[in-house]
Amino acid sequence: MDKAPNKTISRAFSKAARWQIIITVLISGSSLLLAGTNAAISALAGGASVIVGGYAGVLIAQSPKGSAAGTVLITLLKAEAIKILVIAMLLLITFKYYQGLVPLALIGGLAGSALASGAGLRTVNNENDK
Repeated sequence: MDKAPNKTISRAFSKAARWQIIITVLISGSSLLLAGTNAAISALAGGASVIVGGYAGVLIAQSPKGSAAGTVLITLLKAEAIKILVIAMLLLITFKYYQGLVPLALIGGLAGSALASGAGLRTVNNENDK
């Protein structure tokens, strides 16, 4: 199987992850200034869960199983399911074990990282159109 799709997936994830990390750090820093250390850690936990979940999804999406349309679709659906499962598990662990959780900061980090992922992937798509 051709390695070009895997390179494109890796490049897309790298760009998206870069934006996710930047946004997560910015949200965490502003949470630190506005609400304290617990809010900053909560924002980091939210952002990190999306980043780690995205990485898990990319690992599944890169596994070559064939190039038929149905196979590609099933692989993408599996990757998305794994991504959502990893995010949910990390959030569950955070809710269960972090006593100083600030929910609004956690949601801010989570949302910021998820939106940054979409923006990063859109940037890669624009580069591929040229």
